[in-house]
Amino acid sequence: MPDSDFWSRHVFVLFSSDAVYRGVHADMVKRLRKEGFPPVAARALHADPELIDDLYADLIAGQWQTWRYRLVDAVLTLGPAIALICRYEGNAGSRPDDSAHDVLARRKGYQHPEQAEHGTLRRDFGAVNSIVGLMHSSDGPVESAREAAIFGLTAADAAADPEVAATEIDYLCQVITPHTPEHRDFDQVLAAVRTRVVAALWEGLPVQVRHRVRDRFPETARLGDVGAGGELAALLAGHAAEPLRSFLSCEFEPSAAGGTRMSVADQVLRGSGVVLDAWERVVLESSLHFQPLRASRQAVQ
Repeated sequence: MPDSDFWSRHVFVLFSSDAVYRGVHADMVKRLRKEGFPPVAARALHADPELIDDLYADLIAGQWQTWRYRLVDAVLTLGPAIALICRYEGNAGSRPDDSAHDVLARRKGYQHPEQAEHGTLRRDFGAVNSIVGLMHSSDGPVESAREAAIFGLTAADAAADPEVAATEIDYLCQVITPHTPEHRDFDQVLAAVRTRVVAALWEGLPVQVRHRVRDRFPETARLGDVGAGGELAALLAGHAAEPLRSFLSCEFEPSAAGGTRMSVADQVLRGSGVVLDAWERVVLESSLHFQPLRASRQAVQ
């Protein structure tokens, strides 16, 4: 089969490091099969910055600012990614001139997950924002061929027998699954960090302040809700230094980017004995620039 024909029916897909770090990659493979895009070739690899520079070369040269691809690099430090070639087994889509790439793009979901429809992969598997977004798929046949090659895959790697491919790829997914996958979404990350700050301050708080915090937030999971940080900072007025109160009230959304630098926030937290883990740092820093999907906001809507 000529390469042009092959790539008209096959799509390059990259499950980024956050998908593997969260342990959702195996279920995403199953979902691709259900959607009519079974993977027929796969590689697990640590995608270094040079690979990502090659993958997004056009965007980096024409649209992206430096901080954006530094955020992508930060996601890659979480661990391995999976490069896939997926075979489209369906018919042309319902829209005129639909291609396999068009169909998968719709099923993948919009790059900003808060705007992605329910039923799309990014929305259903919990993409955090457009940087911590679980997956990439190529825009067309030419892009699929080029991007697959960047990650060491070619048409020759596609298995002819789908059962053989499924067995090998499913086992690969098992092999690279973290022992303890990360399950926290944006709100849960924010709640965890704010809770650790409260714990660090707790012994020094007057009893009445402790009671007010406890009464307002009987479940610490609610410390990640929209607006909870400002309320917490107000409750701690006079008992927490201003830089720390500013951190607590920050929502870590793009609207706060002008007044918040992650390096400064990190120093403030360390001064209180709170150290961000790799997931917390990636989620909060990327969400300062790209709107996160917030469960508490969606619940209100």
